[in-house]
Amino acid sequence: MDKTAEFRVRFVANDDAKRARGLMFASPLDDDETALFIFPRSDRYGFWNNNVSFKLTLAFLNENQQIVDIKDLEAMSKDVISPDKEAKYVVEAKCGVFDKLGIKTGDYLLFDASQNRLKAIKTS
Repeated sequence: MDKTAEFRVRFVANDDAKRARGLMFASPLDDDETALFIFPRSDRYGFWNNNVSFKLTLAFLNENQQIVDIKDLEAMSKDVISPDKEAKYVVEAKCGVFDKLGIKTGDYLLFDASQNRLKAIKTS
């Protein structure tokens, strides 16, 4: 099995305004496309899918960009989900794509800002 996968980053949400807007009113993500949320410090940040017309899978990453939790969000949901552990980064992807690629808790999603890509490194 391939130990790596790559994703294009549609946008980087690295300030309060971008993080608040997220993917609201956006077109659905492609299988190889993500949104990356960067926070100033680790915490158990809550996410919802208000005004997002498609399901998402969220990977919560620690300061080393290792996945500490994965959760799904239903389309147009106002239910808030938070990771079980603190995270500094959150990657939003098309619902089910991580599962389809075998990406799970313990794996890494490493951001290459120069290429605007995320590289998944599987640990097993």
